[in-house]
Amino acid sequence: MKILCVCLSATIQRTIQFDSFAVNGINRSKIWREDASGKALNAARVLNQLDGGCSTALCPVGNANAEHFLVLASRDNDLYVHPIYTEGSTRECWTLLDTKNSTTTELIPDETADLQHIAGAEAELDLIESVRQYMSTYDALLFAGSRPASWSANICSRICEVAIKTGKIILADFRGKDLLDTLKICIPHIIKINEEEFCQTFGFSAWSEKELEKAIAAKSEEFQNIIIVTRGEKDTLAAEKGKIYRAKSEKIKVVNSTACGDSFAAGFLHEWLKTKDMDKSLREGTRCAALNARSIIPGSIL
Repeated sequence: MKILCVCLSATIQRTIQFDSFAVNGINRSKIWREDASGKALNAARVLNQLDGGCSTALCPVGNANAEHFLVLASRDNDLYVHPIYTEGSTRECWTLLDTKNSTTTELIPDETADLQHIAGAEAELDLIESVRQYMSTYDALLFAGSRPASWSANICSRICEVAIKTGKIILADFRGKDLLDTLKICIPHIIKINEEEFCQTFGFSAWSEKELEKAIAAKSEEFQNIIIVTRGEKDTLAAEKGKIYRAKSEKIKVVNSTACGDSFAAGFLHEWLKTKDMDKSLREGTRCAALNARSIIPGSIL
């Protein structure tokens, strides 16, 4: 199988691990590393670890630090990146790991402050045409991550529309207006979203778990698709055309929780394409998320 992963918010991720971290104090790191990252790019790495060479990450990178980003990506034998060059910089983020307390803290600068991905019409056309070309031979699209403000408001729906016209499977892992606007144009076969994003996107208040299940089932029945709602350490809730499923979370000692959702999406989609079995696919997504949580590398199950 071949899966295209589209990531509009590529990131240079700096992960710093401390024995313990104290606010308002001097903290000396245990180890640190840099990785090419971003939601769909993390998923692509996991997919290639599951099935070597099955996935390509298509992502815009800013000219200012594109070379450094691509050097980091090339260091991973299990990550294949097709860059779309834009003006500005690829975003840089920091993850602080507290080993003693098993906590993960992410520091994400505002994209407008570092001129992330100043996309022009040429870059958007290049991106759309690249999606069209890949999807003529690939089996599925995994489209994940937020849309930088410099990209057209309809870029997410345009990408999904191109993919769905080829008759291929789409997994969408984005939220809010971008998801709602996409749903007006085409329905992704799989929507993977966390609990907070699900409630905010579809206008639900914080409900009981039973009411949340009913809401997920209702939306899945309305769209005649699969909706998966991840909830951190709590069980994952999902529905296929209105039928509810549940996946038990694994109780583990967390090293780095960054990209657990991305790893879940990769594992789920890979298994779904093979088996079309919801229970097996949810278990595989849960397994990949747990393996990722044990690794310092964002988006890795090795």
